[in-house]
Formats: sequence, structure tokens, C-alpha cells
Amino acid sequence: MNKRLIFILFTVVLLVAFSACARKETQPPQQDQTPQEGAIKDGVYFQEGEADERGWKPMITIIVNNGKIVKAHYDEINQENNLKGFDQEYLDDWKDKSGTNLLTAEKKLVDSLIEKQDPEQVDSVTGATSTTGKFKDLAAKALKNNPQDKKSSGYYNGLFKAELDFDERGWKPYAAVIVRNEKIAGAYYDEVNKDTEKLKSYDDDYNQQWQEKSVENLRSARPKLIDSLLEKQKPGEVDAVTGATSTTSKFKELMQKALTPFS
Repeated sequence: MNKRLIFILFTVVLLVAFSACARKETQPPQQDQTPQEGAIKDGVYFQEGEADERGWKPMITIIVNNGKIVKAHYDEINQENNLKGFDQEYLDDWKDKSGTNLLTAEKKLVDSLIEKQDPEQVDSVTGATSTTGKFKDLAAKALKNNPQDKKSSGYYNGLFKAELDFDERGWKPYAAVIVRNEKIAGAYYDEVNKDTEKLKSYDDDYNQQWQEKSVENLRSARPKLIDSLLEKQKPGEVDAVTGATSTTSKFKELMQKALTPFS
């Protein structure tokens, strides 16, 4: 009887041990949750530079997710709160002197930063030596700071941009918004032509044709949309402009996209 009891107990012990080993073998390996060495802390980084002799002050916003730079926005602003990227006169003058389109140059710098993940390794853009230098310097300074605290309400401070694809007529809508003290402080919207690289708001022929068909054209509708955004502080609540339904829709979509940095 004692031998039989001993045999049963021994069998139970073996079964328990075998079951434990089986569970251990089938359990998936634990992934290392420790951030990789050199990874950038997730968050939104914003940095402004000093104004140059012409009064233009560079600014950059960098978004980091999962330790990687996933977005970056760059532009320069003057005392009148004009952005270079939305100033046709400046864009024309810049291209005449450099032979390069400023909007294209800025996109190349941003794409290079996302690819290289290191401001020092960003490729220089031909015809944009000064802009390249300011971009790299400002990006490096931004990433040396701590990211902004996660927002439960309000917006991240900084410069944010968004764009849509070219439409069937060859126009690409794009927008920018500046946030200070967690509130929208400035907004910019226009559409650039694929062939001429001209901005729609500066295209007299287009705006004249539009005005003949509608109560509003982009040039006249834009300040109303911007004023409504600054008042409401929420893109979805922007008042539609009569006669500019399409422009209103694109404006609201782009502002929402710009203000959602981790989308």
C-alpha cells in the first residue's frame, strides 16, 4: 500500500513538472521594452531662432514617435507675421536668386531629416545653402530640449503644416498654423499650381474668374476662414464662407490635420 501511494505521488510530481515546463516553452519570449540607446524621447519639439538682418525668424517643429523623427515643419516668419512659404513675392525673389523653389527646398530638408534621423547628416539643398544651415542648426537645438508635456487639452506649441494632393486642375492646397500658449495664434492657407508654382491667392486671372462665378474667391474667403478659426479655436467649428464651400472644406481639413501631430 505504501509503495502504491509513493508511486502515485511520484507520478503526480512528474506531471506537474512536465506541465510547468510545457507552459514555459510555449510562452512567447519577453520583448525588451528598454528604449534603444540613442533613441529620441517621444514628443513634440519646438525651437525658434534669431531674426536675421531682414527680420525673418526661423522656426521648426519636430515630432518624434517610437523614438523616431516622423514629421518636421520649418518656415521663417517676419514682424508682420508673414511666412516665407506663403509669400508669393518672396517666393519669386528667392527663386530668381537661387534657381530653386523654396517650397521644394524645405520639403527636401524635412525628408532628409526623417531619413537620416540626425540634423548633422541632413543633405544640403543646392541653391539653399543658408536655409539648409539654419534648418540643421535649429533642428539640432530643438532636439536638445525636452519635449513638450503631453496635452490633455489645448494644443502643442509650435509651427504645424499640412498639405493635400494636387487636384485635377493642378492645384495643391497647403496650410500652416502657429500655436502659442496652447492656443492658435496664426493660420495660413493657399494653393500652389503644379506647372507655374504660383499661389492661387496671387493669381489675378484665376481670382477674377472665380469671383465672376461665385460671391467669394480664395483671396477674399481666406481671411474670413482664418478669423473664424482664431475665434473658435477648433477647425471643425469654423464658419463656412458662402460661395466658397470647397475652399472652406479644404481649409478645415488641413487645419485639423496640422493640429493633430501624431496622426
